Amino acid sequence: VRGLWVVREKIYGKDHKLMKMRSTAALTIVALATTASPSSFSSAYSPISLSTKSKLSQTPPIELYQFLASPANWPKIVASSSSVESPDNTKNVDLSRPLRQGQSVNEIFGLPPLFPLSVTWQCVKSVPPTNTKKGRL
Repeated sequence: VRGLWVVREKIYGKDHKLMKMRSTAALTIVALATTASPSSFSSAYSPISLSTKSKLSQTPPIELYQFLASPANWPKIVASSSSVESPDNTKNVDLSRPLRQGQSVNEIFGLPPLFPLSVTWQCVKSVPPTNTKKGRL
């Protein structure tokens, strides 16, 4: 694996998350979701962003996919993430397993319990990596 990038941008209480992994075994995972578009805000404001890079050279691509695609792991790798839970109307989401297409989760961040913020993420694509194909989330 050449590297792992996790980027989070906070835009006026809304979240934009981009996770991208690359490996020599042809794995690329991209998870992208947003609850607000930057164009919907006044140009007087600017977003704050944070980037983190790590290399996981001894981890197979499928293990990285399973770890990053499982919502229960998000608070372990994203400092502002406090917890992840199934939406009230969806009790059948196993947070310890990779999200499947169409599943949603609520991520709690901010400073709970004083200032809890949340965002709902929906998986629009989930393809695990293989020896011949890149993974995508």
